[in-house]
Amino acid sequence: MPIAFDTTGLQQHDQTTWYNPVTNDQVSLDYFDVVPDLPAALDDLGVLRHGLAHLTAEAGCLIEAHVVHLGGEPALFQIVKLPIPNQPSGQAFLATFTVPRANASAVLKFQAIEQGATGVREAVLMGQLGFDNWFQPHPYAPELQGKLPFHIGDDPRWDAQFPQHPLSRARAWAHHVARTGTVDPRFAALPPFEPVPDVGATLTTVVPGIPIGGYLPLWLDDDDVSYWRMTDPGTVLGKLGKGALARVPVLDTRFRDLVALDEGSSTIMLADRYGSEDGGMSGGLSPLVRVPEAEARSAVTAETVLDAFRWVGLVSEAAAERGEYVAVEPGGVTYREKPYVLMIVRQHKGQMFSVVETAPVPDEAPIWHDQLVHENATGQTMSGPASPETIRGGGLLAMYATTTWDLHPSRLCLSFGPNPHKTP
Repeated sequence: MPIAFDTTGLQQHDQTTWYNPVTNDQVSLDYFDVVPDLPAALDDLGVLRHGLAHLTAEAGCLIEAHVVHLGGEPALFQIVKLPIPNQPSGQAFLATFTVPRANASAVLKFQAIEQGATGVREAVLMGQLGFDNWFQPHPYAPELQGKLPFHIGDDPRWDAQFPQHPLSRARAWAHHVARTGTVDPRFAALPPFEPVPDVGATLTTVVPGIPIGGYLPLWLDDDDVSYWRMTDPGTVLGKLGKGALARVPVLDTRFRDLVALDEGSSTIMLADRYGSEDGGMSGGLSPLVRVPEAEARSAVTAETVLDAFRWVGLVSEAAAERGEYVAVEPGGVTYREKPYVLMIVRQHKGQMFSVVETAPVPDEAPIWHDQLVHENATGQTMSGPASPETIRGGGLLAMYATTTWDLHPSRLCLSFGPNPHKTP
């Protein structure tokens, strides 16, 4: 079999099943000669957890999921709780290690069931911790309402207080397997697992706005905008505004980032701008939670806007390094001549300058009057010798300019284009 593990204290029932005669806990080892039914790759943990939480919710509740190494090979570890079939109370707890390959998987599973008096752990802990904060939103899918609730009583910190509880036994077994289990080298050498996209998914291309306070606006067109809370902001911000995503033109040489939204699974596909070596398209997935516009706007504070435009400054720095400019503009899919803030690096008399240009003239933004500025036919500019600090500082100048616009910060987006003044 592909996985070897310590069977001390277990009695073998058949070729693939063992049980503990003291606790009646059962261990099974299965090999599936089909493509693994996992919602994402192991290295896309946020999307993987989100998908697993939804899959498990139909029958019970996913307590935790991690990517671990079993004998040096990456494996998916999960703990799930389920109601005991045909019983009025009690729960079963499953701990599984799944080692996926391209067309097969090996699954090592531990099952422990509540026996005798059920719910003791929950009753004792609820008395200690109180009822008010007992039930929690699911950490992997806060929008989820499953068959069994997610609550703080399942946290591993309580296992030592209840060492004989089936959940505690499941974790103890899993920790031992993680330290001592091995994977057959022949199985490990099989081609790695790559998830197959859901052919039933309906993907809609949308233009992302500027993320503020953990929320992301998505434009279907100039008027149809929806708001989403990012559950894995690191994945989104790792690609957004970095020149890595697919793009849609708004002028011949002006582009906006583009992502694919699957509203059914509340997921966006961060499709790469360039194809892979084999000609295919790749990109990560990130789960989102749709929220009312009022909730997204409530996250817009002086502090979160400052953080957002500091991020815009970093985006401008990255754009300058790849020979592009950045513009802050009204959100949507159509170009509008004004208002705008353009951040670009220009060459003048052999020296590179960081230039920020805005229109209309931001009369009500004091910093645009307290500093040396130049007014031209299109707008007003502020410049200084180019350096990482001055280029990033353009993000804050953009923030002050946009405060004079008749637009809420959550209604802004970024455009990009080639910089004709880039250095050779």
